[in-house]
Amino acid sequence: MTRPAVPVSEIDRGIVEAHRDLGAARSAFAQSPSGAAITACQAAEARLNELLDVRFDRMTAARPPAASAA
Repeated sequence: MTRPAVPVSEIDRGIVEAHRDLGAARSAFAQSPSGAAITACQAAEARLNELLDVRFDRMTAARPPAASAA
């Protein structure tokens, strides 16, 4: 069974939220470095990367193949 396609606008909204969360996690780490703060940064970065990969895949899948230069 395939999952329903998520609109690009929803992916973009998630990217903005994940970027904000990463900034907050990095700020918290800068103020008080700890193992928990590192873990929060890594989790936020992983979520942002995941969403960016989804967005990239969506945009490259929608692009028609380039015409050959023959």
